[in-house]
Amino acid sequence: MQLQYFLILAAALFSIGIYGLVTSRNVVRVLMSIELLLNAVNLNFLAFFRISRSTRY
Repeated sequence: MQLQYFLILAAALFSIGIYGLVTSRNVVRVLMSIELLLNAVNLNFLAFFRISRSTRY
């Protein structure tokens, strides 16, 4: 798969997480939104690691 697909998915997750973080007042929803943000960051890390590993050799 190409890097763009991972980045688009991570951007969508990050946007949903920011929206949930800003709009919700419930603590559980805020924590779920933070988890979505962190999952988006982890997806970016894994995507760039995979791309850098495949271009190295």
